Amino acid sequence: MIRRIGVTTGRDLAFNGQFQQRANQVSDDVYGEGVHAYLNPAAFAFPAAGTFGDFVRNSLVGPAFWNIDLALSRMISFATSQSVEFRVEAFNLLNHFNWGNPGTTFGAGTFGRIRSQSGSPRIMQLGIKYGF
Repeated sequence: MIRRIGVTTGRDLAFNGQFQQRANQVSDDVYGEGVHAYLNPAAFAFPAAGTFGDFVRNSLVGPAFWNIDLALSRMISFATSQSVEFRVEAFNLLNHFNWGNPGTTFGAGTFGRIRSQSGSPRIMQLGIKYGF
């Protein structure tokens, strides 16, 4: 799954009362290297006072996210109106680690850094159902 992200200033530089205004993009080299610098801070700048930024909303791609869920079930009938269903479910079957999105508030100390995990660890559950 592709996750789109955008860079905001976190400041009201256009003087309109909104703090999630877009930054200016000053370079095409917007991606950094690794989780400690996923976004390149040198590629962005604050817009001039009283103006809006020119960064295109949600034009960057965050770290990829993928997950495999699996459910298997088997129903066994016996007698005339009785059955037993066995069920196994696994969420995040391969226990794949997915990085979260980086900080996108330009000028913040965490800008461009990935500090979280997305999704959950492997979870498995078993179930038995008796029908009569």
